[in-house]
Amino acid sequence: MAYAEKLAALHDSYQRERRKVLHPEITEILLRTFPAILVAQADGFTDTTETQRLEEIVAFLCKEKNLPLHAYDWAAELRYLAVDADFWRSSFLETLKELLHEKPELYYQQAEFLYATAAASTGDVVRNLLLKLQRRDLLSNEEVELISDKERMEIERLIEALDFAAAPEALAYLRNLLIRSHA
Repeated sequence: MAYAEKLAALHDSYQRERRKVLHPEITEILLRTFPAILVAQADGFTDTTETQRLEEIVAFLCKEKNLPLHAYDWAAELRYLAVDADFWRSSFLETLKELLHEKPELYYQQAEFLYATAAASTGDVVRNLLLKLQRRDLLSNEEVELISDKERMEIERLIEALDFAAAPEALAYLRNLLIRSHA
């Protein structure tokens, strides 16, 4: 099934489940944001910096689609998808994989979304503040990791699910970003 057909089926299913009427472009933005939502949720909690990063991704995609950001309650949909991620995981990722196969240049964008969301927070409020204040001297001598093990594992699952191997340059780019995530 081609991407357009998969997106239409996902759009219909999402509208039925949410009991909301949505424009198909909104569904596509949610689709392209979904992997970042999974990364943000990987450690069981989406903190403020991760939420801000997800909102930035949505704003970027709205601008790319020439869709007014204020035209929709994005926060409600991001919260819904974070809570019901397990329910939507398969259908969203299969549809996104089809889009990525049709437009392989979007693999780079997904790589950046995954990395940016994971690097938005260390998973520890105190460490986040100290890093933001550039006070690494107050942290223990351990290596400061910007991406948690759980986030890294989720990214690895997404690399497989989205078939990043089909775009080896984008996969290398993402792996390089992950290597540099250690301070």
